[in-house]
Amino acid sequence: MSRIHLLPEQIYNKIAAGEVVERPASVLKELLENALDAGALKITVQVRKAGSEFISVVDDGCGMDADDALLCFEPHATSKILKESDLFAITTMGFRGEAMPSIASVSKITLRTRPKESQEGCEVVLHGGKMISSSPVGCAPGTEVIVRDLFFNTPARKKFLRSRATEEHHIAEMMTNLSLAHAGIAFELRMDNRVFLSSPASTDLIPRIRELFGREYADAMLPVDHEENGIRVSGYIARRSFTRPTRLEQRIFVNGRPVEAQGIYRGIRDGCGPVLDRGRYQPCILFLTLSPSMIDVNVHPSKREVRFSREFEVVAVVRTAVERAMRNTNSPVLSMGAVSVFGNEAPLENETDISPKPFENIPEPPPPAGPEPEDGLSMLDAVMRSAFLDYAPQALAVSRMTTVAELPGFRTETDKPRQDQPTVPSEEKPEESAAAPPEKNSLGLRIVGILNSTYILGERADGLILIDQHAAHERILFERLLKGVDGVLSQRLLIPVPLELSRAEIAFLRKNAELLEKLGFEAEPFGSNAVKLNAIPAALSQDNAGNVFKNMLSEVAESGMPGQRIDYEKFAMCACKAAVKANDVLTLEEAIALLRQLSFCELPFACPHGRPTILNISMKEIERRFGRK
Repeated sequence: MSRIHLLPEQIYNKIAAGEVVERPASVLKELLENALDAGALKITVQVRKAGSEFISVVDDGCGMDADDALLCFEPHATSKILKESDLFAITTMGFRGEAMPSIASVSKITLRTRPKESQEGCEVVLHGGKMISSSPVGCAPGTEVIVRDLFFNTPARKKFLRSRATEEHHIAEMMTNLSLAHAGIAFELRMDNRVFLSSPASTDLIPRIRELFGREYADAMLPVDHEENGIRVSGYIARRSFTRPTRLEQRIFVNGRPVEAQGIYRGIRDGCGPVLDRGRYQPCILFLTLSPSMIDVNVHPSKREVRFSREFEVVAVVRTAVERAMRNTNSPVLSMGAVSVFGNEAPLENETDISPKPFENIPEPPPPAGPEPEDGLSMLDAVMRSAFLDYAPQALAVSRMTTVAELPGFRTETDKPRQDQPTVPSEEKPEESAAAPPEKNSLGLRIVGILNSTYILGERADGLILIDQHAAHERILFERLLKGVDGVLSQRLLIPVPLELSRAEIAFLRKNAELLEKLGFEAEPFGSNAVKLNAIPAALSQDNAGNVFKNMLSEVAESGMPGQRIDYEKFAMCACKAAVKANDVLTLEEAIALLRQLSFCELPFACPHGRPTILNISMKEIERRFGRK
């Protein structure tokens, strides 16, 4: 008896649906692509309960007759391709004929359609892939598809859906991408009877960018337009100072199709040059136009990933296009192409040469005659100057500090004066002559300086201490945030901070307002693309609260909010964004306060991400390095 048998149609349609229909956003994507292929000029979408209950797509495209309305639900039935060679010249959004039968097999679907030249339309109803009815109907020219009760017959698939806010965010992102790729088509999206997007058709993309992301975002965009070797790159990229913490806002379109391609992301990164901070990304909306024969869009079921036959050329053109867009700005930063290993190339046009010159403005060493150094320099200063190092002597304000007792909060029990030693009275304030009781959990060190505006240098009897100011401040803020989870976490702002966000971020914020309040942020919508930030975590400074909130919201929206559970990684991220950074100049008083607060942390020796906050170089190690022992 044969062990191999043919699967029933209902089963293999569900298997195909598992590849094509991942979530409600996948259903909407397939329906919208069909509407675009039908030549629609206006598309209206309605969604309820994040698409799991109701999805409706209405377009004014060419429509279908009664025969095609029935045939479109057959597997691999399509009007997009006819022969094998068409697979290597795909110009439509869809071509495999899998979408409609796959969607119908896991939902209750109703199709109403009418060609413009016909007097009546056709209505087809299917439940779980089974035909329920097919009859004439009166309807407007075009096509209307209604999908109800998604995954009603596959509850195992339904339980894998994410939260309602996350699914709505995916729908908003997908709709945003398609509306950007087709600015000449009018789009309208309503989610739970709330208008998310209502954008008329336009020949210019900037109005749609402004509507979706706000005026600040649109004003930061620089035009990109470059063509080489039959490959054209156009669109917009943000100026250098306008960056984001995730790659979510780098939107790539190949022949009008939103895609993800690691090679193109690499070309964007290289085009931005070495000045782009690690972990930061330049927002962009780039359109690649090239021959369909150079692209394979059939490498992934969702058609989200593509493969190029000449990827090296495509990446090179993208890199050149981004470099030229950046070069045409007035930014005083050199691009990668202007730097020579020999140091003899002139800066590029419209750019300023700010490359460091190691020996510029370094004075000649003082003559060796005479035991005393000239110009009032110390002997060490004179030695450093004669060594031709880039060294500028600077009198430290901490030079007057000689004992640990002069630093409040850093005394140890051993620093307390013995009872048999006389105490020197203070001439200015006799009442302060008595030593205050020692602080608990103190570190017991003396600050001797700050290295490279990044590392606080401290001295102990047993060696040298280096404190990373960013990691230390991050640990302090992280523990303050954690301690505020069950208590009063937020501080109200006297003057609310207005912020511009994208439509997708606004929608995500509406659904997660309560969970964001648990993180300490209170924000309310203030117009179509703006919010008012009314409260922030008590541990954060108000100076940069707006940017901290926007960065945190971008990362949370990309990863998805972790339900009702407080995710400590979000606290660590929030603390990292708000902490002082490397190269931020701290005063002596600020450094003292930072170390004092660190001494009261429960885990002061590492930041929330595991990097050390303090390094201790013992005297034994120093003496060994100098060959003394």
